Amino acid sequence: MFRRIMGLLAALGAVVAGLVVLPAATASAADCAAAWNASSVYTGGGSASYNGHNWTAKWWTQNEKPGSSDVWADQGACGGGGTDPGDPGSSSGFVVSEAQFNQMFPGRSSFYTYSGLVAALDAYPGFANTGSDTVKKQEAAAFLANVSHETGGLVYVVEQNTANYPHYCDSSQPYGCPAGQAAYYGRGPIQLSWNFNYKAAG
Repeated sequence: MFRRIMGLLAALGAVVAGLVVLPAATASAADCAAAWNASSVYTGGGSASYNGHNWTAKWWTQNEKPGSSDVWADQGACGGGGTDPGDPGSSSGFVVSEAQFNQMFPGRSSFYTYSGLVAALDAYPGFANTGSDTVKKQEAAAFLANVSHETGGLVYVVEQNTANYPHYCDSSQPYGCPAGQAAYYGRGPIQLSWNFNYKAAG
């Protein structure tokens, strides 16, 4: 338990440091290519920007979103240049910019995107949006540190220790474990686990 708390505190410190010292945009980020368009045809070597990154098509593609299939190669973060519909920019109102998010989680799974985070925040309008700027940043930092800790830096979508899966069924609950003994393992950025937490989450 002590190591888990210390790990969480270390992650929180790293995220807070990132919020304090990271610039809103990196000077080394390449200009964004023309924004990806679902109706456009891209052939091998063709480029597009999506979600704050430049992408290069490996072969012919149409209507395959960059990052969602193997047809696209991620060329790294971009800023400026073409407009990117996958990049909500500063209009999101979130205290962490997309450039900061990309710097904090450079090796993240394509499952975790800045646009997905901002869209999820729409359901919680008070999150990191009340109080002083310092309080907003602290709240965002605490959340991002927690999800970073739970997912190995936004790398894992499901809990990696499969030996734990059967342990998350509290059969003393009146509803039991209808999905099965080993179905309530950690999933997502918060690594939701246990049958009673799944029930509470709907």
